[in-house]
Amino acid sequence: MDRSLRRNITAQFRAKFPDSRPVCCVVAPGRINLIGEHTDYNGFAVLPIAIDRAIYAVVAPLHEPVVELHSAEPECFGPRRFAVQADVEPYEPGDWGNYVKAAVQSLVRRRLQEGRDLQGLCGMRCLIAGTIPRSSGVASSSALVIASALAFMAVNAPAGGLELSEEVRRSLAEQMAQAEHYVGTQGGGMDQAACLTARSGCAVRIDFFPLKARTVAFPGDHVVLAADSTVRAGKALDKRLAYNRRVVECRIGTELLARRLGARSAERLADLCAPRGRHSGAELMALLQEITGGRASLSPGQAAALLDMSGQEFTERMMRMKNGSLLPAPDDGLKVLPRCRHVFAEAWRVEEAVCRLEDRRMAELGRLMDASHRSCALDYEVSVPELDRLTELMRSGGALGARLTGAGFGGFAVALIRSDQAPALRERLSREFYEPRGASADDNVHAFAPCGGAAVLPPA
Repeated sequence: MDRSLRRNITAQFRAKFPDSRPVCCVVAPGRINLIGEHTDYNGFAVLPIAIDRAIYAVVAPLHEPVVELHSAEPECFGPRRFAVQADVEPYEPGDWGNYVKAAVQSLVRRRLQEGRDLQGLCGMRCLIAGTIPRSSGVASSSALVIASALAFMAVNAPAGGLELSEEVRRSLAEQMAQAEHYVGTQGGGMDQAACLTARSGCAVRIDFFPLKARTVAFPGDHVVLAADSTVRAGKALDKRLAYNRRVVECRIGTELLARRLGARSAERLADLCAPRGRHSGAELMALLQEITGGRASLSPGQAAALLDMSGQEFTERMMRMKNGSLLPAPDDGLKVLPRCRHVFAEAWRVEEAVCRLEDRRMAELGRLMDASHRSCALDYEVSVPELDRLTELMRSGGALGARLTGAGFGGFAVALIRSDQAPALRERLSREFYEPRGASADDNVHAFAPCGGAAVLPPA
């Protein structure tokens, strides 16, 4: 992590708040997912790495139950202030303060659920800085949630300090994955788990429900080259709805399969698939093909009829998002079959990728990444032309494999490549992608080796 930035932000905090004594600097890294896109909320594994771009939070306690939030970029992110309580009213959608509210509200509710009252609970004053590119698909928002949670825990920790055992990290990752639903996105838990459980020099295989993390050594002679598509993958309303639509489509697929199989307790596609269920992904896809009659798209009425529901029951049960609102019916129908096809195939690719990484068969890992991008583009429809172009240039420029990373709709493409070949690929991307767009590769292309997870450090 960037020690100079830690020193700089701590100095800014002390200059801005001379009467406050900072107790720590929290560092929460972003992540890049090697493979396993849109599998986490369906209950399947992912394979990310943490990167050396992070959210930094310098924190001091306040002796009143409020959170004061300040940014090192006040021209972009204005100050925010809110009360520490169990029910925190959100700001407008997309406001940066909502990610902090999500973390604090969740921790307060957990405290109350454990039978403890809020007496003596400190508030906090935070100054936030970051080096993670915003709206780029490398988990800047989740890093802010994790940094906020660790900051709030730190100012309320016992005199001995905050203990971040592996169990605490896993538990907090699960909790913050749920907490982030506060902002309106129905994500899984990959970003939070990668931020908290990653280790330097390793990818981390993350399983869900319950969360388990296992590190896999990443060869030191390879890097992940990440290139910004220059298309922002933000959390604006249209992007949130596009993301949540796919969550709903997979939920409908789960319900269709569960009813046919008599598996009423299944909540996610992974609950039906071996080893949790009794069927392979290929068997489940064949069954779903039969149930849907091979139709790539279903109207809400057709989906309701297949589930033996009235239109109103279908809307209430299947189209409701986790923030309570209803997903508008897509104009092009509900694409249940291709969405589930991607998820089952991607889950298989993750299993294969872990084996290839363990055996250092990097070329085969690269081919799995290529297949992942095709599936994300064609079946899940989360790519954009700029991402497709970047991955083409990466493959033809020496990458072993390339794919989009993150939820899609913009953000970064990533390439697996030998370290000694990365500079030449960077030059090619500069010449053929960025210069024609009037952009610089210096600002948009980064080589990453796997870094460690979030830390609570003394103020610099």
